[in-house]
Amino acid sequence: MDSNVRREAVREYARKKFKGEKKMVCKTRIRYPDVAEREYQRVTNAYMMLLSKAIKEQLVPAIRKIAKEELPPDYYRHDSQDGLMWGLVDAFAKCSEELEQNLSRFGLYRRISEMAALTVKLSIKEWKRAVKETVGIDLLDDYYAGEFYKMALEAWTRQNVDLIKTIPQESLGRMRDIVLDGYREGRTTTNIVKAILREYSTTRRHAQLLARDQIAKLNGEIAQKQQQDAGVEEYEWSDSRDERVRTRHHALNGKRFRWNDPPVVDERTGRRCHPGGDYQCRCVALPVFDIDTLDL
Repeated sequence: MDSNVRREAVREYARKKFKGEKKMVCKTRIRYPDVAEREYQRVTNAYMMLLSKAIKEQLVPAIRKIAKEELPPDYYRHDSQDGLMWGLVDAFAKCSEELEQNLSRFGLYRRISEMAALTVKLSIKEWKRAVKETVGIDLLDDYYAGEFYKMALEAWTRQNVDLIKTIPQESLGRMRDIVLDGYREGRTTTNIVKAILREYSTTRRHAQLLARDQIAKLNGEIAQKQQQDAGVEEYEWSDSRDERVRTRHHALNGKRFRWNDPPVVDERTGRRCHPGGDYQCRCVALPVFDIDTLDL
């Protein structure tokens, strides 16, 4: 069927749903892909557990052993203790090498790619449901199997692998500085070990927040592409309706915006973005269908 003929047939069918109105906002709430976010966090947690294992099973015992061997009971630590310092540097080098081997066997690219595919699958499912309940049209299962989605998944996967794969080794580098500085400053081994574990906890939380942020961005990008491809020029901002929603995003809730003119999400800096584009934003865009531009 000719694309123009099909477009007019779709619009004629949709007019029954519009009941004389020119525009109609989505009649169903589009759900944020919480499942994908949780799965992504499971992946990052498992990845970070390799660092935790290296710390608890290799690094901490090595630090305690070196400190015990190098320091006599009445020793006052100072910078001249080259034997201790070189021993610690060597311990970190060995830990880093083993950690890198374990990380390389983890299959990070494959797992992140699966998260991307899951996010797109859930996004498409919500979009098809929105079109069906609002316009009354069933989209085909392969409707969104085009080149854009393939390229978007590949780009997002590569970006996220780059973001995640360096986290354990960078954290280990910060731990190395904590240990060396701690002994130079005369801190106890117990105090230094506690500082290492605090650094690990901070790193793990960072990885978890990254998962939430990146799923939201991919979901928002896919939603924008879906809606604009369908001739949707406007959307209604919809927040997550929970205590995690920031004040500014709640203020945008229920307001309409155009895809070519994103709203201000930070009044202090004037920064603009669409739902999902802000840091850890779980808001979604409810499409405003226009009978004159509808193109399904």
